[in-house]
Amino acid sequence: MNPEQIRESYNRQIEKIRAREDLTPRAKQVAMARAHRDAMVKLDGAYQADRSQYDERRATLEKRLFGNRELSGTDALSARDARERAAAYAHPDEAMAAYKRAQRDGDKDMMRALGSRAADQATLPILGEAWRPLVEAHADATPGYAANLEELRSLADPGDYRNAAYMPPGVPSELGRMSPQQVTRLADSELTVYGNDAPEAA
Repeated sequence: MNPEQIRESYNRQIEKIRAREDLTPRAKQVAMARAHRDAMVKLDGAYQADRSQYDERRATLEKRLFGNRELSGTDALSARDARERAAAYAHPDEAMAAYKRAQRDGDKDMMRALGSRAADQATLPILGEAWRPLVEAHADATPGYAANLEELRSLADPGDYRNAAYMPPGVPSELGRMSPQQVTRLADSELTVYGNDAPEAA
């Protein structure tokens, strides 16, 4: 299930527990705490899966856009030297000027290294925006890679601070102001709650 489905399932389960008249208030609290704990485990699993998929796809696209082919000898040394020189550029304007010089000189290794440097910096919150023109410049200068760049830019990072999809679900009002840690401790209590609407072993 994706995060939205996990949350919807959790909310339905909470409503079912809340509606049960055969449970004591304490039993409802325990059942809800276990439902909350289980939802957190599922959300973490969804995050790990999505994170892995994101990292793999991003690595593939970046290799297509900025990676060096298999090199050896002087070619490998040239590519490594280019990467070291590109890493020294801390300001995007200076890096762009260096990229234009490399493009004018036909220095493919330096162009690729600067493009890779810009791609790394462009992922930074706020500050990364200034590096995007260089990323686009390199893609424009590399025939056939525009689609890869567009996909790279459209990838949604599961770990982005603005992404709330994987955050712990809301704690039911029956649990008061318990923290997620307190809810987990309650879920681990030995009280047994019977019924199909309660989480397993609740």
